[in-house]
This record gives sequence, C-alpha cells and structure tokens, in this order.
Amino acid sequence: MSFRLDSALHPPLPPSRSGMLPVSHGHSIYWEEVGNPSAPPLVVLHGGPGGGINPYYRQLADPKRWRCILFEQRGCGRSTPFGGLEHNTTADLVADLEALRQHLGIRTWTVLGGSWGSTLGLAYAQQHAESCAGLVVSGIFLARNEDIEWWWNGARAIYPELWQALNDFLPEAERGQLRASYLKRILDPDPAVHVPALKSMLTYETQTLDVFPNWGRLGGLMDSPNIVAMGRLYAHYEMNRHFLTEGQLIENARRLHTIPGWIINGRFDACTPPSGAYDLSRAWPQARLRIMPASGHVWNDPILSFAIAEALSDLHPDRLVART
Repeated sequence: MSFRLDSALHPPLPPSRSGMLPVSHGHSIYWEEVGNPSAPPLVVLHGGPGGGINPYYRQLADPKRWRCILFEQRGCGRSTPFGGLEHNTTADLVADLEALRQHLGIRTWTVLGGSWGSTLGLAYAQQHAESCAGLVVSGIFLARNEDIEWWWNGARAIYPELWQALNDFLPEAERGQLRASYLKRILDPDPAVHVPALKSMLTYETQTLDVFPNWGRLGGLMDSPNIVAMGRLYAHYEMNRHFLTEGQLIENARRLHTIPGWIINGRFDACTPPSGAYDLSRAWPQARLRIMPASGHVWNDPILSFAIAEALSDLHPDRLVART
C-alpha cells in the first residue's frame, strides 16, 4: 500500500473512552482509546522519559483498522502522582504496560514506540514477547553509554553553536562534566537552580529533533507549567542510566525473533542517530530496517510519518495472515 507524504497522518478524532488504572505503590496511569473498538489493538508509547500524549498521536493509525490505545507513563501527563519519582523505573513501566493490557482484556497487541518509547517498547517486548503481535520502534534509543554520550557531546559535530550554548550556561568549573553537572542542577530542589538548567537543556534538545527547528515546540515547552516535572523525570531516568544494564537491549534482542517488527530512523536524526537502529537490526534480523532520507526524530516529520504508516499497514493482522 502506498501513502502520499501529505496524508500519512489520519484525520483527528477524540478519544472514544478513557480511564485511570491504579498500578503499584500508589501510582495510577491515564489511558485512552481511539478508533475501531472491534479492530486489532495497537498501543502507543510516548517519548521522554517525562513526555505524554501529543494530540497528533491519535492520528498515527487508521481509525477504521486499529483500536488505538494511548497511555501516559508514571508521573507523566494525567497520571498520578504527577512528576512522582518514587517507584518510577523502567521495570515499573513495563509492569504497568502489561497491567494495562490485562485490564483492557487484550490477548496480544501491536506495540508502537518512538524515542524513549522505543526503549520502553523493546524492554517490554523482550520480557513479554507472548503479548506482542508486532513491534514498531523509531528514533531508536538503546540507552548504551555511546547513545548517552552522543546526546550530551557527540551532537556537537552537527550543532556546534547549540552545544556551545549548552556548555557556556554552566560555570567554568562545571564544564568538564557536562552531563553530571546538568543532572545535579536539574535534580536540585531549589527552583532558582533547576529551572534555568532545565530551560537551557530543553533549548538544546528541541532544536535537535527536526531537520528544520520547530520554534513553536520550544516556545510551548518554555511556557508549560509541566516543565519542572518533565525535566526532573528525565533527569531521574538519565541519572540511573534508564534502569538498564549496558547493552541490555541489544543482548536481549534475541528474544524478539518471534515478533514481526520494523525499525525506523531518520537519516538526519541528531537526537538518536541511525547507528542505533542499524545495531538493533543486526541483533534482530527478523525486523525490517528503514532509515528514512531527509528526516529527523519526531513522528509528525512528514517523511518519518510515512514510514510509520507503512509499518502499521504491513503489520496489521489482516496483512500478516494474508502473507502466511
């Protein structure tokens, strides 16, 4: 099936139903559905850590062919406690995802995750392969030392002026430990310390997500009352190496061999460059690798969204049955 680049996203629809699911240690997660309640289920994993449901996520899947389920991870968006860091780990999020599947009475579902959502999707599928009818990951973040180092220092090769501004924000004595200095400041309880550090880091990050900078996204983040909770959740996970061991997602990729999958990355994604996607494809050869030209990191990139639409069409159960 072919898609025009200007129609990869489907018309917007409001959620057909939503709810709060109590999980463990006092957390509750917000979830919602959009699309055909009788269709095969698709769960969408947002980025971050610390992100939430962007309204256009409801437009990623054909609402006639998919029962699309979205949820906000612990501490994010409408989930409670908002910004909570206690009992908030990758293992907790994996358990929440499986609890949501069981709560909704779903036997198996297709999983779509982008950026941090790709990390969570891989961790979930590697632990619960029997629950995954398919897996689509984009903007691949494997949480290895090299992936973390790229974000903090490697992207200087492409965005030298942005990296210099990130570095120059810090007092000279702290510039030799860029990552550690920012994380310490962002997790500092004093707003006079963590708010300026958050704004400096987000200015850097948001300009590396697209081929052409999205100034509207940056302005929206700077004005958001959620900026502190989002940033501190990110720093919490980053400080703990995303609660994964070095190379874990590559080492455990062998557990994905029964799952039909797509690995998608923008060629010019400066946030998560395509080397991670390529390494994952070597460890998970059953998946299709697509490195998209002239595209960046986010799902509403016009070229990247084309690949997402193609992957969901390819992995729809009707299509999979027809191929067997």
